Amino acid sequence: MTPRTIISAVAVCAASLAAFPASAQDYPTKAVEFIVPFAPGGGADASQRAFNKYAEPLVGHPLPINNKPGAAGTTGWAEMVRASNDGYTLTIATPPFNIIPALVKPKETGYTLDQFTNICVYAVVPDVILVRKDSEYKTLEDLVTFAKANPKKLAAANTGTLGADFMTTLLIEKATGIEMSQVPFSSGALALQAMLASTTDVFVASTLYAVAQADTLVALAIASDERDPLIPDVPTFGELGYDVISKRLRVLAGPPGLPENVVSYWADICKQVTDNPEFQAEMDTLGQPVSYAGPDEAAELITRMTADMQSIVDTYKLAE
Repeated sequence: MTPRTIISAVAVCAASLAAFPASAQDYPTKAVEFIVPFAPGGGADASQRAFNKYAEPLVGHPLPINNKPGAAGTTGWAEMVRASNDGYTLTIATPPFNIIPALVKPKETGYTLDQFTNICVYAVVPDVILVRKDSEYKTLEDLVTFAKANPKKLAAANTGTLGADFMTTLLIEKATGIEMSQVPFSSGALALQAMLASTTDVFVASTLYAVAQADTLVALAIASDERDPLIPDVPTFGELGYDVISKRLRVLAGPPGLPENVVSYWADICKQVTDNPEFQAEMDTLGQPVSYAGPDEAAELITRMTADMQSIVDTYKLAE
């Protein structure tokens, strides 16, 4: 082999290596940015900041958060799916929040669901149906009985038309055979204010509110497979005879085509963080119980949730 041939062969090999991601032991070599597609201070932002605080010592590099709010999260997620798939731009995905727009407004969303590389679930936040402590509805059956006799008389607060709360309200209506008047607000804080001011009768929201507002609101049922240890006295919808499962997942995700070694690396980091009792305790104070699911199980959970959301979209003809 001539020197020229050797040089050419080396060049080809170098080019080929450059086309592949760095090996597991070489990743990461610098800071990894996390896009949080919501404003600072919300539930997703708080959970990702907690996760990064415990992950950073394990990674050995900074894990800065870049808040990119807008269009109910779709602005930040659309930017994430266009990022390089080298493993240095990740995000928090919060199914069903990233699922619903893609099903309802696919031309406006800026991404498709298959563009997310879902790495792991690190927390699961079930939905609840809340009333004020002084409400006449002491049980879910009280509320259902009234609502059946008085269609659309109950005003149900939620955060945003076609948002997760909106869809959960439809799930509850479908399962119980009732019909409420949905009152959408642009934020959970405004929906909560309406509840506390008695402007609305019911608040469909996550368990974050059940934990944080335990002195003023009471949950009648939780949309989970099992009771939540943070609010153990609240029965599941299933216990009460209604098939309503609705949860918000905290998912570590990246752009399409994320290399397998990067997925494996972060799945392992995720497992270590979720096994940390200090992280678990901090997430409990946020009302976001820790629950780990690796890449395969996370994919199954998200696929199932997507099917549930698609069923609601089809039943109520919500797609544009």
